[in-house]
Amino acid sequence: MRKVLSALTISLVFVLFITGCSGKPQAARPEQQITMEQVNTEGKYVARAFIESIFTDNKAMFDKCYPEGFFERINDSSESALYDQYRSVMKIDATVNGTASTGYRDYCLANGDDEAVMRSNICLLTGFEYSSVGRIQIQKVTVFFSKGNESASADFYYVVYEANGSWYMLEGYQGETGF
Repeated sequence: MRKVLSALTISLVFVLFITGCSGKPQAARPEQQITMEQVNTEGKYVARAFIESIFTDNKAMFDKCYPEGFFERINDSSESALYDQYRSVMKIDATVNGTASTGYRDYCLANGDDEAVMRSNICLLTGFEYSSVGRIQIQKVTVFFSKGNESASADFYYVVYEANGSWYMLEGYQGETGF
């Protein structure tokens, strides 16, 4: 599972930096940094918390993006190893100036997605009951960078889901987003 997550992250980073990075600032501006209390309250917060945790070296926030027992369930005895992999892959030679939630879409049949299959995958991966998994979304998070006098931004897409009233991170998303 760790190899799959690493491969997805590496692919996502390269694609996003090639296609989503521009020298011109976007209309969006960095929003206030996510607090630990906000992480699991909305899809946009857990997606932003995930990427902020990596760029700000906040492992406690990274852990909170996943349900309790998640790392044990995927037979990864050390979530630190997964966290360290994300940190090494996402390392950049620039200053991260913040993030913003810049859009989302529901992952559902009406948008051309197989929601039932995704819900089943979430249950298989997390151990949640099928009826416990609520909304599934693709969240768009813009990260703002600067280096010297240059500024740039990159868009990252994440699949997040609600289960038992809390929101959690599932995975990075590659493909047509409809944004």
